[in-house]
Amino acid sequence: MKRLILSLIVLSFISSLSYAQSSASATATVLAQLKKGLSVSLIGGNLNFGEIILNGSPQSPTIAPSSGANFRVIGHPNKNIMITFNNVTLDNNAWVSSNGGTNGTMVFTPVVKHTGSNSSYDTPTDVLSGNSYNLVNVSGDGYLYLWVGGSLSIAANQPHGDYTGTFSITVAY
Repeated sequence: MKRLILSLIVLSFISSLSYAQSSASATATVLAQLKKGLSVSLIGGNLNFGEIILNGSPQSPTIAPSSGANFRVIGHPNKNIMITFNNVTLDNNAWVSSNGGTNGTMVFTPVVKHTGSNSSYDTPTDVLSGNSYNLVNVSGDGYLYLWVGGSLSIAANQPHGDYTGTFSITVAY
């Protein structure tokens, strides 16, 4: 009887092996969200205040954003981007180096507006540094047009010369 029971156990084990699966599989979804790279470029205008006659009083000449520099941002449609920019310190160091005189600095305070996907200065909206703005979908690309003007702070005793500085605007997802 022991033999019979042992034989039945062995047979049942062998039969269970013969019915076991020899392979199995499972699936997982593969996803990739490709975002259009972000770019910003100057497409027109400038921030040239021209010749300003010093008169011994403080002055604050301005350039309206509609008459200043114009930038185009292109990226992924309907994505928010953060826009950052700062005041610019201008100096006359290169001019003094060539011509003599007194070194001086003054500050350019930018005013930035956007017109969404409209490349014309129509219905502008204020842009505050550090805030997010939506790229408008135009045929599968996101657009935002930026317009930059601003003012200079010229002191009453500002040294004369040609002043230069660089305005930078940064966009990031």
